[in-house]
Amino acid sequence: MTPGKFVLVLLLASLATPTWAADKTPSERNFMEDLALQEEFEIGGRKAFLYEHAKQDGKTVPFYLVPADGSIANPPLHVVLHHAGGSAKQAINEAFAAKHRHQYVAKEHCPLYLDCRSLKTDWWWGWKTIEKDKELHKQKLQSAEERVLQTIEWAVKNQKVDRNRIYLSGRSMGGSGSLGIGYVRGDIFAAILVNVPAGAEHFLFRLENSRYPDPPPTINTSSQTDGWSKRQEDLLAYCEENKLPMIFGWGPFGHASRPSMVNSAVYDFPWREIVKNEAYPVFGNTDSDQIYPGFKGKGKDQNGQINGYFRWKNMEDIKDRFSMELRLVRQDELGKPAAIPKQAIAAVTLRRLQNFKTKAGTSYAWKMSRQGKQLQAGTHVANKNGLLTLPKVVIGAPATLEITPRK
Repeated sequence: MTPGKFVLVLLLASLATPTWAADKTPSERNFMEDLALQEEFEIGGRKAFLYEHAKQDGKTVPFYLVPADGSIANPPLHVVLHHAGGSAKQAINEAFAAKHRHQYVAKEHCPLYLDCRSLKTDWWWGWKTIEKDKELHKQKLQSAEERVLQTIEWAVKNQKVDRNRIYLSGRSMGGSGSLGIGYVRGDIFAAILVNVPAGAEHFLFRLENSRYPDPPPTINTSSQTDGWSKRQEDLLAYCEENKLPMIFGWGPFGHASRPSMVNSAVYDFPWREIVKNEAYPVFGNTDSDQIYPGFKGKGKDQNGQINGYFRWKNMEDIKDRFSMELRLVRQDELGKPAAIPKQAIAAVTLRRLQNFKTKAGTSYAWKMSRQGKQLQAGTHVANKNGLLTLPKVVIGAPATLEITPRK
């Protein structure tokens, strides 16, 4: 798709009124009604449980739950979606054998390994079902989506999980499923991590036909030489156009699960430190980004990153004032060296604000300061959707961004 055509698609999508609301989707089926514990076993020195639930076309569907060690009263939950040809069993075995970064979690956390092999024509994305009746599925979830969400809700209650720390990850088909299911559910997921996601159709369909809360910050490692990477450029364009979070890294490694070949600022991003009940910044028009070459593209940036160098920390989020530390990542935070600039300039949009709410048409004063010295200042108005974007913010060593309503 050419840039011009994609902009037209965005315009047409913005004129339509989405009919599917993420937090008000009616459930037509209880997938947990025949849930049964099948096996209790040990793996990697930890207790684990195999469950089977709701039959699909006469087949039971398994999943694995590994409880946290109890050192945290309300542990985080990490949900793993397996790749095509894989299974929940393969995912849990890989996780504990090699401590695979997408699938293994520390003993203080609770991992949940889901399975969709009974839906082989659809896998996680349910795309065959959606394609048969796109109008219907603008308003209705397909069964793989619903099953994932219901199983997560069961695990949250069963393990008394911290609802502000639910994470979703997957690679290949599990990556595309994580994007399509999770990105519109910022009311559930704190953050998402995907590796070589197999397509972006599910992701774009849900975004273009949904009313959704602020999405979870997402780390996406992909490859322009991957035959499954079609429309990743459309995914990036949609996020940039709509000021949505996407931390993206790429390289010429095909469909191999080799995220370590990506810029280490993306690979080592501390995504499981993000929590759902805290604000986060979205970065755009960034001068430190490389240019993704696109599917099979031959551009000069065959290795690169978008938004990988930025780090932040919430400081204050009260009714009449907001402050956040912004900085670039340090070399000592990375597993291998990266070409970190001394400073970067980006537009900064705030999302998931908690107590400090920005209102459409309202003017806000902002400043950047370091150790009491003002570095930048300005005044800007929140757009018609209430989003406040600060253009050309200079980010380098740790500095404090402070925002107040203009008096």
